[in-house]
Amino acid sequence: MFFSRLVRIIKGGERRKERRVALRLPAEISDHKGRITDLSLGGCGFYVDEGGTLEIGDAVVAHIAPPGEEPFDVPAKVVGQDEEGMVYCVAFTEVAPDTFERLQDLIVRQALGAKEDEDEDAAEEGARRR
Repeated sequence: MFFSRLVRIIKGGERRKERRVALRLPAEISDHKGRITDLSLGGCGFYVDEGGTLEIGDAVVAHIAPPGEEPFDVPAKVVGQDEEGMVYCVAFTEVAPDTFERLQDLIVRQALGAKEDEDEDAAEEGARRR
């Protein structure tokens, strides 16, 4: 039951090959400071802080630093931008097995945390209505 619930949270109804979870995580992509806005096993959304730009097609390195954990690097490529041109779409090109596990753990923690927040909000709303 737990596993099937987790798969539903992560997979959702999107058509992407890998489900992305929303998060705000400080990161650097090839010396551009910013933050990851969403993350999957295949890539991430990246918002560059003031003044930085990336070029579509650039080979880059995503330097991911989860709070309280050792940072890690993932080779990647800039493959696009969102409709507003503010968030870059970054595809991971080489994911070593240990990096895959760290990404997976980060995604699961975020997905479960978001679901727990939704459950808590629903419980609080139910309590207020009583």
